[in-house]
Amino acid sequence: MIATMKHVIQSTTNIHLTDNSPNIFIFSTPRSGSTWLMELILTQPGFKPCNEPFNLWDPDVCRYFAQLGMTDWTDFHSRYGNHAIQEYIQGFCDGRIRFKNPFFYRNYFRLITHRIVFKILHAGEDRMNWFRDTFNGRIVFLLRHPIAVSVSRKFYPRLGAFLNTEYREHFSEEQLRAAKKILESGTKLEQGVLDWCLQNAVPLQHATPDWIIISYEQLIIEPRPVIEALARRLALPQPERMMQRLTIPSASTHKCDEKTKEVLKNREGSNRWVVEKWREKVTEEEERRAMEILEQFNIDVYQYGNSACKLVVG
Repeated sequence: MIATMKHVIQSTTNIHLTDNSPNIFIFSTPRSGSTWLMELILTQPGFKPCNEPFNLWDPDVCRYFAQLGMTDWTDFHSRYGNHAIQEYIQGFCDGRIRFKNPFFYRNYFRLITHRIVFKILHAGEDRMNWFRDTFNGRIVFLLRHPIAVSVSRKFYPRLGAFLNTEYREHFSEEQLRAAKKILESGTKLEQGVLDWCLQNAVPLQHATPDWIIISYEQLIIEPRPVIEALARRLALPQPERMMQRLTIPSASTHKCDEKTKEVLKNREGSNRWVVEKWREKVTEEEERRAMEILEQFNIDVYQYGNSACKLVVG
């Protein structure tokens, strides 16, 4: 009964009117600040969110894909999965699929919308340009330091899917052997960094100039040029709203430790601590070994001894 009422409310409290305005696709890794970035964009008029539409741990998502015979993370990398994904995302764009609509009491709820910001963490890394071209989209690719991401996560549900599907074809035999070794005998941190590499190496290799590639680190330490670039390239008319929203912790901060929550809430002390706090949880040797994995996958946007990303938006 409660689930039925929930779906009725979500289906009747929003009218989505499509026009020529581009949708936005945020692609990122879990625990990289994607919720915060999505909420910044939602300050702009006309938007509604579609939060993690491929998260099979979400009962509604799981139920939808089960009806299509897709029940595992590996299915997103199958040929049939491609067709299902197209029908699924088009349903959101057309306003036919509504179970991801926000409730009316959320601060980013709007009765009438004409653009969608999709936050995608669990599919599509090798087809981001396809999302752009198929759904009138603009791509925002959000990165965060792989060790910071890894120490914040408890599970890596797609690690096997990256290595046991057609997705593996993006990597050399040497890289696959290294991945297998880490999977079998690596530490939890090393497996987390491997998962990060497998998810991010492919889009980093295939990025095109029209993407906006930003880092969590710059958004924390030097947000203004990032927000100005987002506003300019995504046709966001009120960037000042995003600047004002910066001081409000995201809905995902409940996953943070108490010290982080306090810094994010009050902006006390240096924001650099938020960027570098992962160093409190790893030794120099653990950092070195983890960053060697990035070298094996030809990723140089983060390097040993440096918390910042080499990519700078401005």
